[in-house]
Amino acid sequence: MMLPRTLFGRLLLIFIVFGVVMTGALLVVMQVSHRLYHLEFDQTVNHDLARSYVASNFLLTDAPLTAETLHRGIKKLAAANPEVDIYLLDDDGQIVASSVPAAQWRRSRVDLRPVHEFLAGRDAPILADDPRDIKRQQVFSAAPFHVADCPGDILYIVLRREEDAPGAARLRTTYAVGEGAGVILTAAVLSVALSLLFLRLITRRLGVLEDAIRRFRDANGIATPRGHESRSPPGGDEVDRLEALFGDLAARIELQMEALKSTDVMRRDLLANVSHDLRTPLTTLLAHLETLQMKQTELTAEERAEYLEIATRQSQRIGLLVEQLLEAAKLESGQVAVDVEPFPIGELLQDVVQKFSLAARHRGVALEVDAMAAATIVEGDIALLERVLDNLIDNALRHTPAGGCVTVRSEPRGERVRIAVTDTGPGLTAEESRRVFDRFYRGDPGRSTSSGQSGLGLAIVKSILELHGSDVAVESQPGHGASFYFELPIAARSPSSAST
Repeated sequence: MMLPRTLFGRLLLIFIVFGVVMTGALLVVMQVSHRLYHLEFDQTVNHDLARSYVASNFLLTDAPLTAETLHRGIKKLAAANPEVDIYLLDDDGQIVASSVPAAQWRRSRVDLRPVHEFLAGRDAPILADDPRDIKRQQVFSAAPFHVADCPGDILYIVLRREEDAPGAARLRTTYAVGEGAGVILTAAVLSVALSLLFLRLITRRLGVLEDAIRRFRDANGIATPRGHESRSPPGGDEVDRLEALFGDLAARIELQMEALKSTDVMRRDLLANVSHDLRTPLTTLLAHLETLQMKQTELTAEERAEYLEIATRQSQRIGLLVEQLLEAAKLESGQVAVDVEPFPIGELLQDVVQKFSLAARHRGVALEVDAMAAATIVEGDIALLERVLDNLIDNALRHTPAGGCVTVRSEPRGERVRIAVTDTGPGLTAEESRRVFDRFYRGDPGRSTSSGQSGLGLAIVKSILELHGSDVAVESQPGHGASFYFELPIAARSPSSAST
């Protein structure tokens, strides 16, 4: 049997089955009650029938009082009321005489305990043995019968002989069912209507709650957590779906709470780092400016030039930090628009490398470009991607010792081009590789502070590439340098059409 999939359908099925069972039980109770009612009615109405027969001396029609004369008297008495069977019993319950021929007897003795209860006045209905049927008991009327020389002591009259009539049981059942049909039909209609209303109220509220959770999830942009699968069983009802939806939502909120905690940690790191990074150059700048102001006449021209150079350098450090903070804030708030256009990747790499060639020579680092796909046309925002390459090359130069090498390489990867910036610096540990793109993370705080870096450069790289639908990754081992790479899609336009 296929069960309904919805909670409403399942509850409705339970109510229907319960209603059918209760209706059947009600019919049985009504039939039993109807039978007991008629038994009690017949016995109550005919309670004094045997007593009236005894008082009228109907049995004393022939003398002497022998079994044969008693049989004739009882038959004359039964002729006046053919719907009853009349028996004369002795003090042990044995049948002395009867209106029923002896050939129809199935028992010759009647249990007198119900008879004594009847004579004692117990409430009806009281059932006693029916001599015609060994298994059946009937309502009756009884009265003491004490006549001299008569072997009988009790007149016993069995009532409701109509039960032997053909179809009587079916008629009683039909009447009992018909008598309560109106009540049953009315109760069934009201029960179904109220059940539908009650079940609809319950399931509708569950549906409203489910829709509200879905709207909350969609309106707040709660992403599906990776590695989390919905626990909704196939064919589940409203409760199953609500449980699965709540579990998914809880998992998503838990992941976002972890992200918020991580962001809060980075925010505190930002405040500490920015405070430290600003304080150092500001202190140096202020000290040299105060010296210039207080000792203008005492300083030589060379000393004043040195002080001004230091002040200028510290001002540039502050300007760079503020610029990075503003750029990171714009990228995070979505205020940066991406102007995608096709352009040759080789030209961009050559331009950026040329821009850093002088800085590389000052550091004693070889800066090379290996554009295997120089003529390849890619799609992206040239200005933003130039910013990506600036940050990656600047990061590589700062971490490559004198005598080392930084290589900028591009190579085709199917329908995409991979751009990689590789250095021969100290490399990164596994933990550093995992966190190097986090905002405000600095693997070596002391060295970053001295170089004026706040740990925002690689985070800016990641944010810009995310705007392009790409990602940045790193391959590194301690002592073997690091390689930062990302991929861009190849443009649909050919090189000739692009140049045109």
